[in-house]
Amino acid sequence: MRIRYHLAIMAASCALPNMASVADQTGPMSLDEAASPEDAARSRPPVITVDNLSIGLDFEAEYQRRTVRTDAAGQRRPRFDQDNRQSRFEETLSLSADGNILGERVLLYDAMIRGGLAQDRFDESAPGFQFDEGTSPSGAIFEYDLRLQAFPAGKVSATGYASQLDDRIPRPFLPTLDRTRERYGAGLFYNDPKLPMRLTYDHLFDTLDSGSRYLQDQEEQGEDTLRYELTWQPTDDHALSLEYEYERRSDRYSGTETRFDTTRNYLSLIDVINFGPEKRSRLETLLRLEDESGDLARDTYEFAPRLRLQHTDSLWTDYRFGALEQRYGELEVATHRGDWDITHQWDDLLTSTLGFYGLQQDAKSDADVQEWGGLLNFAVTKENDLGLFSGNLAYTHSQTRYDDGRQQGIVLDESVTLRDPLPTYLAQRNIDRFSIIVRSATGVRIYLEGRDYLVIRTGEFHALKRLPTGLIVDRETVRVSYAYAAFEDLTIARDRIDMRIQQDFENGLIPYYALNWQDERIDEQPFPIGHDRNVNRHRVGAIYRRPAWSVTGEYEFNDDSIDPYQAMHLTGDVTLFQNDRHQLNSRGAASYFRFEGQRALEVRYVSLVDLGLNHRYTLAQNLESNSAALFRFQNDSLFGETQGVDLTTDVSYRIGQFTILVEAEYDMLDLPSSTDNSLALWLKVRRDIRIIGGPGG
Repeated sequence: MRIRYHLAIMAASCALPNMASVADQTGPMSLDEAASPEDAARSRPPVITVDNLSIGLDFEAEYQRRTVRTDAAGQRRPRFDQDNRQSRFEETLSLSADGNILGERVLLYDAMIRGGLAQDRFDESAPGFQFDEGTSPSGAIFEYDLRLQAFPAGKVSATGYASQLDDRIPRPFLPTLDRTRERYGAGLFYNDPKLPMRLTYDHLFDTLDSGSRYLQDQEEQGEDTLRYELTWQPTDDHALSLEYEYERRSDRYSGTETRFDTTRNYLSLIDVINFGPEKRSRLETLLRLEDESGDLARDTYEFAPRLRLQHTDSLWTDYRFGALEQRYGELEVATHRGDWDITHQWDDLLTSTLGFYGLQQDAKSDADVQEWGGLLNFAVTKENDLGLFSGNLAYTHSQTRYDDGRQQGIVLDESVTLRDPLPTYLAQRNIDRFSIIVRSATGVRIYLEGRDYLVIRTGEFHALKRLPTGLIVDRETVRVSYAYAAFEDLTIARDRIDMRIQQDFENGLIPYYALNWQDERIDEQPFPIGHDRNVNRHRVGAIYRRPAWSVTGEYEFNDDSIDPYQAMHLTGDVTLFQNDRHQLNSRGAASYFRFEGQRALEVRYVSLVDLGLNHRYTLAQNLESNSAALFRFQNDSLFGETQGVDLTTDVSYRIGQFTILVEAEYDMLDLPSSTDNSLALWLKVRRDIRIIGGPGG
């Protein structure tokens, strides 16, 4: 039985009988037949309905210990050991409720408010330097969260939310940071199958402030976004989508006076028309405008129509045109590109594509680029008595010409993937390394040289290599912008072949071979700019898959004219044990690289090993544990040896409204000159007291 609290205004004296019933009566109405004031009041919907109401009692405890040791490097830098310990206790009381106002079809709400106290303890010692310090800061916690949804099933609906967290971030032997996180916003929706619309506003603001006039420990991240979206579908064959976004961002990095404030206006219009027999041909047009002002502002204007003509079931052509103009600070580039492709599909066996493109890039006060090329691609798939054969062969030719070589060329947002232990080379030569800007794939975070990555120069080429202690993770794709030296009337021609063939045998064996070959030719100049960048990369290997495990072995030969190497790779994964209560999985990867050391690079050897183990154990219906172990070993004859260990485990227990969670984590990073060990323990206890609703309510 669900208990509800109703708040309603009783107007018993004003209750009127049904007029139709009165007109049908031939005689006077008896008192028994008249509707009582109590019945009339009960027929009205309640003003506020509480479906669930609960009180939460939370207790959290945390303990961390970190030891750092640096190796001795002569008398100027002796060996240094430091031990840091941290403990934290947090007690909070929360109240949560959800329900509706004036009925489930009018307004739904979900609200939470929480408050409490936090106590911390920090201890630091360095035996060799004979100091031992301790401090015990404390503070209060306050948080609320409110979410509303109006007319959820109506033609017009709306949502709103507001939340804020005020707490403190204690720091060892430094002023405590006061933290405020506030979020609020609203949305208005027009629900129509032919013209759906939505208008939303979101405000996000995070701030950290030490309250000290001497320390620059202020960090701010603010974002206000107003977004309008519309889709007009007059017919089943035509759709027009419009999106407008106004965004204001403000960022100030902790510990510095550096600040970035940017205002952005974004407009996107996409029109899609399907036509022809069975509506299989398609015209898609994109218009995109992006205007920014402030720090690191970027402006983009793009017009890109695309036409696909479906001639037969197996033959179609694509026509694309793109006009893109970009401005980034003092850099301004206008690019026009046209593409034409024809594709033929022969049953399910062979797909062939032939394409041509031309590109013109004009840079204001910088070098201009002209490029044209073609592509021929074949993809084949064939079932046979042994399994499935598949292959792909692509040939690409391009010719690039640089004019106005007295100026610099520019590249905006080149996609680069950083993969250990290989340096990743940028596309252009003779780069101005001080112009390099590296950002995350989303463009929000800016990475710093020396903290997150290194720049390595090899002749006229530059490469990026991530640092294991930075914010860039292995195999992350970043966006790189930079300027480079361009030479007058320089022409570079490239021919490239990419091929892969493999046979999937029915017994799980998949041997394969892959080729990446590039021949580059640079026109002779009075002053040579460098060497041709040729690639001759071969990979041969095999995958063997079974229901519970798989293994892959590969030999890689990369005769790159910049940094050639040979490598062996071995990867595998296995489910060691699995049933209703247990699951134990393991995975591993090992690679060995031998770099030949050409062109001012040293001969070096790199070994890389990654091992992982995951375990899940359900002890009872309400008791479960999860554990994971990761190990990385990297030995570079040039950069030294690095080892990393990450161990995590947690146990969760839940019975009724009572929850206990215990977590532990150990991290170790052993660098060539120092070692960092960290141990952390967490205990979280929660007790929900159901007042209204819940199981059995």
